[in-house]
Amino acid sequence: MKIYDVTKVYGVYDAQPVAGRSVKKPGGSVGADKLVLSKDAIDFQAVMKGLKEAPDIRAEKVREFAAKYEAGDHLADTRDIAEALFKSGAMKKTQSP
Repeated sequence: MKIYDVTKVYGVYDAQPVAGRSVKKPGGSVGADKLVLSKDAIDFQAVMKGLKEAPDIRAEKVREFAAKYEAGDHLADTRDIAEALFKSGAMKKTQSP
């Protein structure tokens, strides 16, 4: 590939005109910016804060299920597990051929 006229490329470095300058009006008051959050945003912040502070693993539940599993008392019904996955949308039901 050959580029013959590269002088036009240098034009991007020329001074650009400034458009849309703001002009201060005499007697105008300068106010501080304000951030106003909706009630939903405040509720969302509270929920997210609670989730961040909650532990990722509930150790007491892990110990409880581990003890049941080791004792052979906790037998999971695969149909119940599959139905819960379908209801949650994690899996889609398909017709078998």
